Amino acid sequence: METLSLLPCVPADAAEIFAGQRLSFGSPREPFFDVLFPPTEGEEKGVQRTIDWWVEDESAKYMKVVDETGKIISAAKWCIYETALTREQMDEKITCDWHENEDTNKWSSHIINWIHDHRLSKTKGARCCVLDILSTHPEHQRRGAGSLLVKWGTDIADAMGVPAYIEGSIYARRLYEQNGFVASSVDLITIPVPEIWQKRDEIKFLWFERAPKTE
Repeated sequence: METLSLLPCVPADAAEIFAGQRLSFGSPREPFFDVLFPPTEGEEKGVQRTIDWWVEDESAKYMKVVDETGKIISAAKWCIYETALTREQMDEKITCDWHENEDTNKWSSHIINWIHDHRLSKTKGARCCVLDILSTHPEHQRRGAGSLLVKWGTDIADAMGVPAYIEGSIYARRLYEQNGFVASSVDLITIPVPEIWQKRDEIKFLWFERAPKTE
């Protein structure tokens, strides 16, 4: 039987994690990943931004699942909010500057900040755990790696006595539901955009919630 190991990530893992994310979110294509990391951008810049966001965010905890050779086959970023967000954190806005043209940067800023505001409308900035991103290499899916990463975060949520949340794709719905999450609606949430961006990719997701388990 193949052995999978769950381990904390270190910044040196960023390049391997990023390469795996590109493959995972490229088939099927996940448009929101392109918002964060445009396909035209060089890998080095994407990796560095991953590290910068990781280091700057005290809540960010990266975990990985490796196979018996040490290869990273799955990775996740959990945001563990041990204390409630401050008003400054709740009011924070992101301005994208990594796309090739200003209009795409404005569209991307709109998408990211809409998701941020939607998350806050649900969490109220209270103590909680949020699965921010999860990817599994396409060649290693359905081996249980994703469940290990989801359970790692939900165990922390249970120990803290707080809910856990996910903005997830429909493709991972079964994984999340198997780990106690419930989608807030049957239909996907489509991020509304001004008319000038109607021809761009629609960004859609499901909002999942999980109440803490008590013994």
